[in-house]
Amino acid sequence: MNHDDNSIPLLTEIIPLAPAAPAAQDYAAPMQPGAFHTQPAATHYQAPAAATPVMSPMAPPPQVTPAAEQYRQWEQEIRENVLQSLLERVDTVLHQHLQDQMALALDHLSDIVMQRVKEGLHDALAETVERAVAEEMARFSSSKK
Repeated sequence: MNHDDNSIPLLTEIIPLAPAAPAAQDYAAPMQPGAFHTQPAATHYQAPAAATPVMSPMAPPPQVTPAAEQYRQWEQEIRENVLQSLLERVDTVLHQHLQDQMALALDHLSDIVMQRVKEGLHDALAETVERAVAEEMARFSSSKK
């Protein structure tokens, strides 16, 4: 079998190595979009003079970039969604808690009312029996004379 394909290396042919990989950076690139990464370790960083403007008291705030505005909008939407979800849960929990507390309070009040009714009934019955006995004793005393 005779092959004339020049793309297949021969056993005696020296294959050049691939070019060297670029030098490693000072920081690790994020694994996925939005992932945090470590900043470069700058031991003697000095900002260029033009990049550090002196802010006057009346200077306007820095321009908002569309990405920053989008980020703020997402943050606001997330905040509103979480708040809405919490409010719905709070309503449910508050309603259940209020029902439980009202049931306890009504049980306590019914016990108090029942105790007071018993005491009032006891006093009324004792007074009625005393009067009946006094009347009967008065009749008995008048019949003996």
